[in-house]
Amino acid sequence: MNDQSAGWSPDSDDEGDGEERRQRSFVERQLMDRARRAAEHDHQERPRRWLQHVIALAAALGLVLVVALGFDAFLTSMQKVMRMIDAEEQKQQQEAATPNPEDPMPAYVVPAD
Repeated sequence: MNDQSAGWSPDSDDEGDGEERRQRSFVERQLMDRARRAAEHDHQERPRRWLQHVIALAAALGLVLVVALGFDAFLTSMQKVMRMIDAEEQKQQQEAATPNPEDPMPAYVVPAD
């Protein structure tokens, strides 16, 4: 069974077929050499990069701290706004509960019983 997926047939007798095979084998050799070097490089123990890891950890902790402090500041400001709104509502309720001295006073009051 012949492999036709590469785009060339080993049975073809073209003029440039020899040059094409040499170029293809050269490229295949280069790729195999590169793969061999990569495999050797993978088996080598790499130096530890403690400084990079420490800097990355510090940056991550800094980012978390900034986000947490920002969220805390947002919640604090929202609590202040809610307190101001509550104080305004209480002030309006007090003003509504106390009668204005200039308003006319009823002559009699019906008990609630």
